[in-house]
Amino acid sequence: MAALISTNSSYVPGNTSFGIRGALIMCVREDKTLMYRGVWYGDNPFSFAFPTVMAKIILVTVISRALYWFLRPIKQPRFVCYVLGGIILGPSFLGRNPDVESKYNQPRENELLRTLAIIGGIYSVFLVGVKMDTALIVRSARNAWRIGIFGFLLALTVTTSLTFSLVGHFPGILVRGPFVFYVPLALSYSFFPVVAHALEELDLMNSELGQLAMSCAMLNDLIYWFFLGLSVAFKQEKMSQSVQALFAFITFMIFTFTVIRRRILSIIRNTPFGKPVNEIYIVMVLVGVLVMAFISDFIGATSILGSLLLGLVIPAGPPLGSTIVQKTECFVSEFLMPLFFVHVGYSTDLKSIHNWQMFTKFQIVIVLGYFSKFFGTLLASFSCNIRFKSALMLSLIMNIKGILELIQFHRWKTNHYIDEQTYTQLVLSTLGVTMIVMPLISFLSTTQARFDLSCQHRGLRTLRSMVRNSEFRILCCIHNEESVHGIITLLEASNPSESSSICAYVVQTSELIGLAAPFLVPYDKKRRQLKLTFSASTDHIIHAFENYARNSRGPVLILPFIMVASYKTMHESLCRLAQDKFIPLIILPFHLNHRYSIGSSISAALRQFNANVQAHAPCTVGILVDRGFSCGMSSNHFTYHVAMIFIGGPDDREALAYATRMSDHHLAVTVAVVRIVLQRTKESAFQEGEREMALDESSLEEFKLKNIGSAAAVWKEILVDDVVEVMNAIRSIEGHYDLVLVGRRRSWAVAMGEEEMSDFVENEELGVIGDMLASSDFCGGKVSVLVMQHYREGIRTVRTSSNKSCTDKVGL
Repeated sequence: MAALISTNSSYVPGNTSFGIRGALIMCVREDKTLMYRGVWYGDNPFSFAFPTVMAKIILVTVISRALYWFLRPIKQPRFVCYVLGGIILGPSFLGRNPDVESKYNQPRENELLRTLAIIGGIYSVFLVGVKMDTALIVRSARNAWRIGIFGFLLALTVTTSLTFSLVGHFPGILVRGPFVFYVPLALSYSFFPVVAHALEELDLMNSELGQLAMSCAMLNDLIYWFFLGLSVAFKQEKMSQSVQALFAFITFMIFTFTVIRRRILSIIRNTPFGKPVNEIYIVMVLVGVLVMAFISDFIGATSILGSLLLGLVIPAGPPLGSTIVQKTECFVSEFLMPLFFVHVGYSTDLKSIHNWQMFTKFQIVIVLGYFSKFFGTLLASFSCNIRFKSALMLSLIMNIKGILELIQFHRWKTNHYIDEQTYTQLVLSTLGVTMIVMPLISFLSTTQARFDLSCQHRGLRTLRSMVRNSEFRILCCIHNEESVHGIITLLEASNPSESSSICAYVVQTSELIGLAAPFLVPYDKKRRQLKLTFSASTDHIIHAFENYARNSRGPVLILPFIMVASYKTMHESLCRLAQDKFIPLIILPFHLNHRYSIGSSISAALRQFNANVQAHAPCTVGILVDRGFSCGMSSNHFTYHVAMIFIGGPDDREALAYATRMSDHHLAVTVAVVRIVLQRTKESAFQEGEREMALDESSLEEFKLKNIGSAAAVWKEILVDDVVEVMNAIRSIEGHYDLVLVGRRRSWAVAMGEEEMSDFVENEELGVIGDMLASSDFCGGKVSVLVMQHYREGIRTVRTSSNKSCTDKVGL
């Protein structure tokens, strides 16, 4: 008894092989299907399929992880390392050894591994569809349409012409109809999932450049889906079969986007707010992935298409999309997909390259296809007034290749559209271009290119640089409902008046779960669609701010925004919004304001987010430690007591400027400024200190003159000799305050002292004084604290969560 295993397997001792019509047939002994009983019965585990597959998975995981650890410093993506691991274990290297070949390259084991790899590819593409926001095409700017389409068309024209002129006269499988149709398209596409994943690894997803690149890639995907539908009919041999296949394809898509989508939406509507999706629905969807893959494969399309369509009809984000991603992504991306990548590398045989004349000509087509894509994107970027460095990075990003290209190549080889040599050449070219492009993008990825695509300098603003009696713009970041009351009270204390109204840009943030692309969009409850599902908490937050604006004593304009992004890149969109709108002040909630444990991942992510905003913001940043305001606030009565601790330096001057504005809110707000004077100075810092002292005195005199005769403003001065007395003086000012204002860093006079105490600081983003005020020892932990930081142009070091320091140039 023999079983048909593969049409491209190599000879294995103990088995029988013969050919039928040029195809290699492998027969294996039936006793290989027996259950492995263990070594104590004399069974060799490598003679059975299941133990061999397990050993192969362990081996390739170790090798691939070792390669990733070795290549990570040069910014190589994971899929490159997995494919290289498969190539090393394949017939090109270790597989050449007869012992390894006889133990690890049995046909039955390869077929089992191939099946697992295909299932991994199906579920991976399904998750791509779930994360994909099709509304991104509609939101794409005109520049994205121009760049995406022009780069694709130029590459398609060049590769198609070269394919016919250089490769068309060679006989064999290479010149069949599907080849001249598929390969030029594959070299011209920039797949959205591949670009999004690469940008995430490069920490560029939330940058302006990353947003533009994903919009361009999404347009390429739209073109790809159109040609995919045509290919279903194109690859049929008879006209009647083509019509039937096209009709079945269209019917399948209509059924998916009507019947199945309505069922998915009903599941979401029947899920109560704040409750998890019923487990049975998750199981039904995951089983439905295989059902959809089976149906699409049955009608003549690829199995990948069915899983992609099912993913597209599931709304991105909570509750269903994010739940599916959270439950399945780790297993799929860390186990199933590596099996597919390894299988691709394992099936890549360098020995299959024998026709070097054909190899050279086809390599010219591949290289010129990449270059035409590069130059097409570059020229289109110049026409959109994008500066050279950003255009160069965008052109490189659009040439990134990944999983979808490998899935295509593997399917072409299985369907005999390409031969072994062409398959190997395409896989190696995909690895080569990605290994070159990724480090180049990382090298060119400076902060200047991340924030601003154009050459226009938009300027910087601080509180002290504001024109008197002008509109006061504040950007408020809200993570959840717990921060709303504190931010609203702070806005009212900021003295909105007819001569200086307040314009608050309220950005409600959410972590990027179940979405491939981040976004920052204006909030519009009436026009939002279920595909971009926001929680009811967002409606409550925005409604609270709008209600405050209607009942405020002075004119207040609320401009709400919704931002969904990863916490590690969320600061980029926030800083870009502040730069575009000329906002002088950003208010951030302290990470311990929320009900997260100190060691939780969310708390650590929020802390890093605050530190990133401080490092890159083009304006003043205030971190609000909200202890629960004790002030009275209603439509008829509002009282607020503020203490401002002034020692000296740019940060303290910004805090004093804010306190000066608050002091204009007569009767409702009282401001007590406590100046702490350090009598001892350092001779080495005399010149710098003299300039800082002059600026400090000017700010203090401005506050005094503005509040002459005002009962709502109190002035106090304390003389100290050292940093210890500074701390004692701060503790002595405890009183019935609602808010304490303080700068993050002190002036030159106490810089050395603060450095000595920095080892005892728990929250570095608050500074030495701010960290002490935010502790439970100060006023019993019942007084809120606002720590201000003035913008600093130049080089700044940011401490990341991995305890490494990364230096960025933040001057734009």
